[in-house]
Amino acid sequence: MSDRTADVVVVGAGVCGLLVASELADAGVEVAIVERGARRSHAEQLRTGEHAGPGAQPNHEIHPHARPYPWTYVYGVGGSTLAWAGVTPRFAEDDFRLHATYGVGRDWPFGLEELAPYYEAAELALGVAGPDGPGAPHPLAPVDELVGPHLAPYGPLPQARPSAAIGPRPPCTGWATCELCPSDARYTGLHTLHDRALTSRRGVALLERTVVSHVLRDGGRATGVEAIGPDGERVRIAAGKVVLAANGLENAGLLLRSQLDGPDVGRWLFDHEHRVLELELDVPAHNGRGATPATGLSRAYAGGPHRAERGDVLVLPVTPGLHIAAALADGMAQGLRGPRLRAHVSDRYERTLLLDTVGEDLPRQDRYVELSPNRDAHGLPLNRIHYPPDSGYLERSHAFVAEDVVRRLEPLGARLVRSRPAAGGAHALGTCRMGEADGVVDPDLRHHEVAGLYVAGGSAFPSYGAAHPTLTIAALAIRLGRHLAAER
Repeated sequence: MSDRTADVVVVGAGVCGLLVASELADAGVEVAIVERGARRSHAEQLRTGEHAGPGAQPNHEIHPHARPYPWTYVYGVGGSTLAWAGVTPRFAEDDFRLHATYGVGRDWPFGLEELAPYYEAAELALGVAGPDGPGAPHPLAPVDELVGPHLAPYGPLPQARPSAAIGPRPPCTGWATCELCPSDARYTGLHTLHDRALTSRRGVALLERTVVSHVLRDGGRATGVEAIGPDGERVRIAAGKVVLAANGLENAGLLLRSQLDGPDVGRWLFDHEHRVLELELDVPAHNGRGATPATGLSRAYAGGPHRAERGDVLVLPVTPGLHIAAALADGMAQGLRGPRLRAHVSDRYERTLLLDTVGEDLPRQDRYVELSPNRDAHGLPLNRIHYPPDSGYLERSHAFVAEDVVRRLEPLGARLVRSRPAAGGAHALGTCRMGEADGVVDPDLRHHEVAGLYVAGGSAFPSYGAAHPTLTIAALAIRLGRHLAAER
């Protein structure tokens, strides 16, 4: 077994871990970043079409008595930001005060005022283009101009892909192929790594393809981590503080593997499962024109007394529009061929509006991560996930929005063709929730029972809201990094 030392060890090299490490490095703190996956440059991602490096297989399984669910994440330097959409709205004030305001769910131990300066720092770090970010918003697409007046309040979508150059990053090319950005404009954790020159700083080490098996403790204090290196050798990293900054599944799994199995560990899991509304209009939807896959955001169904009975929903028009293959398959099923089929496909594409809707559910204890009796290639237990379908709180939201959108878009002749789930599995939230006295960590993300142990990222969210979580994860990471630096 080899031994290393650091002031702080950070587990995970996604946006959370890298931003925590960056703040620590700025303060001269010696930090070791441990990442299960490998580093793959943007150029290599473009060449191979793959985000993750070698040996970065998912380490979860679905509970045998639960429905299949498509959890998606990336083990690699940069984490899931290597494959994300770059959507970065802030949470609203009532997202933090759900129970105090509406009598349901759970409150955060602080409000928007506490997080506001860290939101600003996160928007600068991620290069957000939008109303609150340092870059000008992307121009609204024609489809936004069409539906926006009917879905007010409506405005530009905050995005971590600048519409003009911010620092060393190039501007967005407007190709709307964002999952693997051709110009490297959309933020990934690699930008924090490279732009802040993290690995070249004295006292900063990045250990790739190294899997943390458990947290080391001496009584009630964390003393480091034990890990498995790329060659299978055991590595012990002694540190005064340990920050778990992996995803919500892995943070919970790490605590459980460390025999830190309190009643809330792994519980209250949540993911935003998108619901796409397909509507037929009497007028052209102006599809296929927009700098990014979504450029506008409707908050028509966000905030207000309805949250006592049903959740918030954010609505984003999809600028590329209907997949031609779907219209083609539909026409062929009707027996159309030749010019009639081409006319059908053209008409369907032109007059079909797609709305991506994202909603919130209330925290649920029956959604959880536990350790499986089955093991991964490193001999560690798999993370087993139990994730029942959405509750009535969210289903009532989806039903209301689907009906009310048709009412609001009546001047356009809107008719609902179908509503379908889409794009689930990317946000593993809530498994190590924060609370003043309950939960797993306190408002500073410090573990309630183990001194020197911190659990960061979306796993610490007490409740979720409808907004994409990455900007809030980044803001919490910067807040934690500055807190730890100040403690030193």
